Amino acid sequence: MTTRTVSSSPAPAARRIGVLGRALREREYARRVLRTLGIAPWVFTSVDELAALGDDVGRMQVLFLADVPEIEREGALPGVLSSVGTRVVPLTHAMPGPAPTRQLRGRPPAVAPSFDDFYRTILAALKARGLPCAAPKPLVWGAYSFHPVDRSVVIADQTQRLDPVTFDLALEFFFHAGRVRTIPQLRQMLNPVRGATRFWGNEIIGTLTDVADALALHGAHGWRLVHCEPEAFRLDRVPAP
Repeated sequence: MTTRTVSSSPAPAARRIGVLGRALREREYARRVLRTLGIAPWVFTSVDELAALGDDVGRMQVLFLADVPEIEREGALPGVLSSVGTRVVPLTHAMPGPAPTRQLRGRPPAVAPSFDDFYRTILAALKARGLPCAAPKPLVWGAYSFHPVDRSVVIADQTQRLDPVTFDLALEFFFHAGRVRTIPQLRQMLNPVRGATRFWGNEIIGTLTDVADALALHGAHGWRLVHCEPEAFRLDRVPAP
């Protein structure tokens, strides 16, 4: 998850698409979506990084706001973005959260977007502005084919629609296949509110077990989710029977 080093030199037209966000999750989700659509965006973690572009800020074709602190929205940000104008696209409009239940009590009333929300918003923004991008296609790892537009996965010719938490968790592991993901890393990258089967805060292991069961990540289709350390998991490629 490397942030591109900002340069003051003009960017080629095909690369004048940016993402601004301080929060890792939102920034990385936007970057992944754009890469999936064939675009290598400029990624900024602060308003200062964006401002370092100088006059090139105004030449950006679109700037996606992944997550911007309130103080920046009220302070330096409007001045920096005034030259971008209507080419600024917010990605994190709050959406209504789930109704309170025994498992969900005490959770926040608003929910940040999941990966599929980012995908649809970014794709629509690019199309509305006539900006070239790759045709939407599934994210494929062996027998697993993920379709962000409708938040579904095809496993060995069987299609199922996933809840947002399961979909985001599965993608997090596939994007980092073969690498250890600790529970703190997973918490940082996931929104625990939308559609979890279990109470994410207290039953992280159970939630991951549900993901492994829902996607049959037990080796039958070439992938196995392994509880490799007390606080870590890893998605391993295994020979399919």
